[in-house]
Amino acid sequence: MESTLNDKTIFNTYADIIDWDILTEREYQIIRDLKDNGIEITPTTIIKDLSGLPIGQEEYVGDGSAFTGKKHMLSDYLNKMPHGIIDKRIPGIGATTLEIKSRRNSIIVFPTKALAYSKHLKHHNTLYVGSSIEGKKGTSNAEIQHYINTKSYKKLLVVADSLKRVLTLIKEENYDKYFLMIDEVDVLQSDNNYRPQLEDVIDYYLKFPPKNRCMVTATMKAFSNPQLEHECKFNLPWICDVPREVKLLHTDNITMAVVEEILKHPNEKIFIAYNSIVHIREIILELEEETRKDCTILCSEASIKEAGSYYAPKLEKGEDGKEKLPSRINFATCCYFTGIDIEDKYHLISVSDIRHSHSILSIDRMTQIHGRCRISKGVLSETLVYSTFKSKEVKTIFDELKKRRKHENYSKYLIHKTEKVLNLIDSADKLSNNDSDLRELFKIVKEAIKDHTKQKSIGEAPIKLTRKNIDNQYVPAYLNIDYLQEKYFLYQHVYTSTENIKKEVEQDNCKVIDSISLSYIKTDNQIENEAKNKAVLKVWEEEDIQEAIAEIRQLNSINQLNESTLITQCRGYKKHKKTFYERVMKLYKYVDLDSLLYWLWEIRNMNNKAFKTINNAVVFWALVDNHPLKQSLNYAFQDKSKLYSSDELHMDVIAPIIKYHTHKTISKHKAVNLLNAFYEVKRIKNKGVNKYQIIGENPYHLKVHGDRIFYDNNNLLDFFIL
Repeated sequence: MESTLNDKTIFNTYADIIDWDILTEREYQIIRDLKDNGIEITPTTIIKDLSGLPIGQEEYVGDGSAFTGKKHMLSDYLNKMPHGIIDKRIPGIGATTLEIKSRRNSIIVFPTKALAYSKHLKHHNTLYVGSSIEGKKGTSNAEIQHYINTKSYKKLLVVADSLKRVLTLIKEENYDKYFLMIDEVDVLQSDNNYRPQLEDVIDYYLKFPPKNRCMVTATMKAFSNPQLEHECKFNLPWICDVPREVKLLHTDNITMAVVEEILKHPNEKIFIAYNSIVHIREIILELEEETRKDCTILCSEASIKEAGSYYAPKLEKGEDGKEKLPSRINFATCCYFTGIDIEDKYHLISVSDIRHSHSILSIDRMTQIHGRCRISKGVLSETLVYSTFKSKEVKTIFDELKKRRKHENYSKYLIHKTEKVLNLIDSADKLSNNDSDLRELFKIVKEAIKDHTKQKSIGEAPIKLTRKNIDNQYVPAYLNIDYLQEKYFLYQHVYTSTENIKKEVEQDNCKVIDSISLSYIKTDNQIENEAKNKAVLKVWEEEDIQEAIAEIRQLNSINQLNESTLITQCRGYKKHKKTFYERVMKLYKYVDLDSLLYWLWEIRNMNNKAFKTINNAVVFWALVDNHPLKQSLNYAFQDKSKLYSSDELHMDVIAPIIKYHTHKTISKHKAVNLLNAFYEVKRIKNKGVNKYQIIGENPYHLKVHGDRIFYDNNNLLDFFIL
């Protein structure tokens, strides 16, 4: 099935949101109420938003209305969700519940398994589809198929990573029998860089008929994907939109600022949203021993070890059956920023820390965090604790954009850059269509071209601007572009001054009741606590890697060491353990497992450059002896008595050979690094100048060959990291 794209917008009608053929007496009354309130309503009436409907407010402010004294959730007026891009503007108005209760088959996609599973626990007619959580095993294909075969309306609550499995079982020809809803779609935009498979969800979305799909959030961001340009936009305005009161606290010491805020509320519950387990632990260490006993950390299962005895898997059910915060002082990481329903009263402290990109909050994310509270006036006070970039940092961030004034915004520049590369790739495909020699050549060239579609980003690895879609075609990675646009805005505009933060918060329908800056000098105790915390976390990281090594050896012993099991195994792991698995996945085919695990363990505390060297050593060793690259270098270094300066190595030997075989230009520093990866090298001082002598091969003493890279495989950028 081709993607279902709209040349023009297909608007909703009342027949799209109300089941006119099977109206109950209650629904007839709702329609009469709407008409009495001056709203024209027939099955064919086009409806572009819910203007005039008091959605989201428990009591309609105003006398004499047909709605006075009624509850105003979406399900009080609609039978099913509208199609298109739904901007619900505020959380907690029952969008997900409405679709779960609708009289049609629904697939509802969630960005996290915690969110999907929490909705499943509230609606027992649904099927949770995702990996294991809270002791429940992951959902099997057999369970999905059995559920699909039931006669009642199907309500599949699917974690984004599992959508492909569900749709494979449903089959494309049956897409029109289901309504696909993507919940909290803004999280896909924010997290796609860390979970690149999230954009596949948009590919599948576009394959559903326009009236059988919607994406929903309370904090809608612009989409750079032109395929969504004509998608119906449907707003749910809130007629009683009272501004939130927010206190802004700027600081150079997040830890001590949060500690002071906690101490201001000795008797009431506190909810601290801070996406950093490391720094949460540092805050807890600064509290008195008795106060620490009141602390809990709400986080993902992957962070159980770091959270330690403070870990809480979920909210607690109170005696009244409502979802309560488990402790007096409750810290929460990002998996609790969206989707959960807290039916409790508490002081809210949101933390935005510019030291780490994953700890920076957008203004929209702050709104999402505030929206977790599901009871009227449940947020007793709201404080944003934040830091800002120094002027020198601001000057260098996204500096390249200043050279490109012709682009209206950052995302347009990124799309322009990406499309140029994709046009080159497309031209190469067309030219080589019927020529196998050209096809092989362009295969190599395309790898070199694709390297130019990675965008440097502050505080993280370069981000890919292209991706292969579900039809195996190279296309722009629009969600990554959306992410970079947001990051550019936060770094370049929001977190550059206290004035900018205040302005952005006020524009988000907030009333800033106080805005102050506090500076703290780090005490000896704080410095000591940070060092202790860092040491403990390092020990735990090493324990995690040892666990990974044991798991990998076990897979190997039962002949299950393959790419599929490695991908499945590392799903949900913390970054350091996941990285170890990914490194094994890249190299395990080419070398004996003992050698590989030994060297990956040895470089566990080093940066990515150390892995590049190991990777390149293994790959060069895996080349068959008559591979053109290996032959060229071995011939160049056949005189083992010769001494080379770094300039000679770079200009006369390594750089020209690498350029010829990979079409990549390398620096002198990289040339020396490659030499040390490929050969045993002795460094000698000769007349005060460093010289290099090649004394042997296989510098890492790798033991047993696995798969070999054959002489006719010249697409070397698939293997080497240059």
